[in-house]
Amino acid sequence: MSPRALIFTRPSRHRQLSASSRCLPGRFASKLLKRLTVESDLENIGDNVIISHRAFDKQLTYLIMSSSTYDIAYYYCVSHIPAATIPASRLSNILDTMHQGRPLTAYSLNYLLQQNLPGLYQLATGQISYDAYITALDPAFVASQQIAQAEYQAKEAQRLAREAEYLRSRAALSAASGRNPKNDKSSFGEVSIPAGEFHKADSEAQRKLRRQREREASEAVLKAQRVRQAELAEQRDRNRKAAAATYHVRTSDPDYIVPTSHDIACYYHVNYIPGMVSPPMSDILDALIRGIHLTQDDLNYLKLQAPAALHQLALGRITFDSYIATVEAAEAAETARKARVEAAEAARVARESDPDYIAMMQTRALCREYGIDLNGQSPPQRMTTILRSVDSGNRLPKEDFVWLKTAGKRYFTEKLQKAYHQKEAEFYASEYSRTLDPWNVVNASGHYRKCDQPERALELLDSFATNRLKHPKIKSAVCTTRGGVMRDLGRRPEALQLGDQAHELQPQDFRPCTLLGAVHMELGDFDSGREWYAKAAERGASEHSIDTELRSIFQRADKASRAAMKIFLLAEDPKRYRWVNDKRYQDTAVAGKS
Repeated sequence: MSPRALIFTRPSRHRQLSASSRCLPGRFASKLLKRLTVESDLENIGDNVIISHRAFDKQLTYLIMSSSTYDIAYYYCVSHIPAATIPASRLSNILDTMHQGRPLTAYSLNYLLQQNLPGLYQLATGQISYDAYITALDPAFVASQQIAQAEYQAKEAQRLAREAEYLRSRAALSAASGRNPKNDKSSFGEVSIPAGEFHKADSEAQRKLRRQREREASEAVLKAQRVRQAELAEQRDRNRKAAAATYHVRTSDPDYIVPTSHDIACYYHVNYIPGMVSPPMSDILDALIRGIHLTQDDLNYLKLQAPAALHQLALGRITFDSYIATVEAAEAAETARKARVEAAEAARVARESDPDYIAMMQTRALCREYGIDLNGQSPPQRMTTILRSVDSGNRLPKEDFVWLKTAGKRYFTEKLQKAYHQKEAEFYASEYSRTLDPWNVVNASGHYRKCDQPERALELLDSFATNRLKHPKIKSAVCTTRGGVMRDLGRRPEALQLGDQAHELQPQDFRPCTLLGAVHMELGDFDSGREWYAKAAERGASEHSIDTELRSIFQRADKASRAAMKIFLLAEDPKRYRWVNDKRYQDTAVAGKS
């Protein structure tokens, strides 16, 4: 091993070095070890790490130039804020996080706003780039920050150099003694490093290197900005001279007429913008066309009030020819857009004037009115005809009603059913007025009940004298119908009385039996209800119609009655009445009639 080498001892994880061990200055030793671990070729001997003096000096130089809290504050031009240069302060920690390229928390972002640092807030949130952040600052202020940073780095370099010189002298003194490292820990300038530092070396060194690269990149950006600003100044001067020359040629013409503010606005294609023909904008445009130098206030006003292309022309970012090409392209695009809008409007007018389109929209409106969901499809022509007929107040032919109950049942919504029964009820009521046939009263009352108008049915039933009825069949039908109306109105005792009368008049008719069965079920007398429904089945009532009525009663019942009815039906026939466990029959209330 060369005598021109240093030995660093790796302390054991299970022991602490004594206070008498020779150590580097704490903060500097930590930084140096991190640089040596990452950047240098190390030779390991047991617990020792060997590094040459050349590599040692190289890493010392890097540490002298590394970033600090002050460097980051200067980088963001906030060194004039005391908290920015205080290590571990809230603001310095935020700046360090930004410098490492890591996102800030919402808490930190709010702190930037509280400290009136909108530029840093926009930079941290990604609204602007670092270049835009620096450009928005006062150039003189940025220059003063750069000078202050250079002075600080010079002082810091002197301080670190003194620490480095102390370290080298200690290392040289140890190496000159020539002691064997196996027998003496201080031979070859051995330096003891606190435990755990090797584990932190890699990330710290990489962060320092990244900061240096970012600083170099920022300096390159600033240099490029200065070059760009010089180019813009040259182009702005060329634009001004070209405008002045063109103006001079025009004024030399014997037929020259002094342009008005409107003429100048037309020349720059901005006559359509309000305020372009009156001061101060007209004065700025006049100076621009004459090739007169614009002040910073003029440029700022252009930026706020004029199109972006005109502001770029005044700044020298584009030539006059480029400006005209940009404006004409924008005008052509606007003309094309207006043409498309006009064409679309013309197509809409033509479409809405088309009889087929009008008919389609009317059909859709009728479907919405009667609650028919088309799922983006057109209804069958037959359905369209039915809707128009119903909406016109006409009765449905029997074959159309049969179609709605079978093939077209998906279109036979509750609203359409009520409209159908309403029209049928009105028809039979009118027929009764014309013929005085009591069967028309029975039919009309049944349809009124099915469109939820039991009051109208009761009025009609009260309008004729039942004592004139002679035949038991019509008497039973009237009693059954009136009993159903009383059931709808909640007058169940009267409904039971009328049901009994109807049954006495027509013992073999199932209709009084279904009425009595329904009323007993609603009253909670399930045994009686079951018996009357059994009699109805014996007299011709279908199981389907009985079960449909039971579902209707079950849905309209309150919670307690529903629970009791559920127990009763499942005990009667769990397979037939398994629908009581279906959630839709428990949570949905649907009106039904017997």
